[in-house]
Amino acid sequence: MYTQCMDAGIQLLEIAPGLKESLMKAGFTLESIVSDGPHTLSAALGIETYVAKLIYDEANRIAADGSLVVAP
Repeated sequence: MYTQCMDAGIQLLEIAPGLKESLMKAGFTLESIVSDGPHTLSAALGIETYVAKLIYDEANRIAADGSLVVAP
């Protein structure tokens, strides 16, 4: 199990725990997922583009929902 404290935004994603761990190990945050897009996710994690698009869409859903409050 990945022991580093997980980014709060990553925790909110409704995706497999292994994908959450991979995102954190690669240095992604919710904000960077949204800004970088699915092709960057795909390349960085070595996953299929359609899986990266699912992650990207989920991150956009969380961001649009306003569930995550980011400190200034």
